[in-house]
Amino acid sequence: MAENVYGVALMVLTELDTDGKVKADGQVIYIDSPQQVSYAPNVTEGQRTELRGGDRLLAVVKEDDVLESITATFQDAKLNGKAMAMIGGGTWTPGGEYEAPKLSDTSRTPFMAEIYSATYGDGSKAAGDIEGYVKVTLWYCKGRIPSFAQQDRAFLVPSYTITSTENAGQSKGPFSITTIDVGELPTVP
Repeated sequence: MAENVYGVALMVLTELDTDGKVKADGQVIYIDSPQQVSYAPNVTEGQRTELRGGDRLLAVVKEDDVLESITATFQDAKLNGKAMAMIGGGTWTPGGEYEAPKLSDTSRTPFMAEIYSATYGDGSKAAGDIEGYVKVTLWYCKGRIPSFAQQDRAFLVPSYTITSTENAGQSKGPFSITTIDVGELPTVP
């Protein structure tokens, strides 16, 4: 897979049960205004042991590093109360009020995040010449309340941080990357 990946088209958040399976009556939230997403793997380094004799190194044994999780940071051009509640906890009421979680509320709802980016062929292309999409799936996520700033003559742009770990319920690692056809991009309701 060697793709020319461009932008961020869509994010879909799907509520999970604590066992990692999709919650039967869970929420599905579409974020159609993501601006950027960055990923950082969280790796536990393997132990290294050296055997020295005299003044020289005789042997080295190094365990492999292990991928523990992946952290994704993204910005959304809109303030989305439903997404804030799923990612960072708290509640969102249909009337339009977000209430942050209380100090005693330490549990977060796990969710799966699917991030879609357009792919283009080689050479000069127009914006409408999308050949497909790359989907990054974060299989078992928990997040934090977004950071944001309000200032004169500037839009408020929330920045979210989510961490994805192994999803034992679906036998998946922290993330996967797949290519899909143009027609497979989910439709925002």
